[in-house]
Amino acid sequence: MTVETQVSIANKALTKCGATTIASFTEGTHEANVCSTMYETVKKGLMYYTFWNFAGKKQILNLLAETPTDASYTKAHSLPGDIIRIKGVFDENGIGVIDYNVEGQKIFSNSDPLYLEYVEDTDEQYFPVFFTEALVAKLAYEINEAITGIGTLTDRLSNDFQFKLRAARIADGQEQPPTNIMPMGRLIEAHLGTDPLSSGTLRHSN
Repeated sequence: MTVETQVSIANKALTKCGATTIASFTEGTHEANVCSTMYETVKKGLMYYTFWNFAGKKQILNLLAETPTDASYTKAHSLPGDIIRIKGVFDENGIGVIDYNVEGQKIFSNSDPLYLEYVEDTDEQYFPVFFTEALVAKLAYEINEAITGIGTLTDRLSNDFQFKLRAARIADGQEQPPTNIMPMGRLIEAHLGTDPLSSGTLRHSN
């Protein structure tokens, strides 16, 4: 199986534009300069579009020894450095926390411990094929006019990206079943109506 890199993905996009491929982002060519400028923004933008299952991550957050700047909250936790987008925030019972505020790399709430489910900034080598294809299509669409100046090609690349994005979302949704942060025993109790906390919000991945 081919292991993708930033450069290999950029070269696939350049090929779709009919442009010359590159050896690195720092080689000094026009194509390399455009790709190095656009790549991270395009990648992170695409990762933000959808709560991708393949990039989903869950972890307990670190409590900070500081008072939140927002007086409405009593706890401050640090957000992971690899976060792209928050999917859900939960307390120790798996109940969704909806009263929180994010400021920079911190999240303020009144709960501790605090658990986070989020989309992770995933390395290229772990991209499934469907996401790589969508990223190649989006990058080609975004860089085409700067590379070739052919507007009509940009229109075709835009349509190709929309098709690849829809296909990627479908494939990602079928990749793995829904998961839950709450232990199975608690889920069964909630289903039977015997869980005293069943009136809260259960977290399901969509």
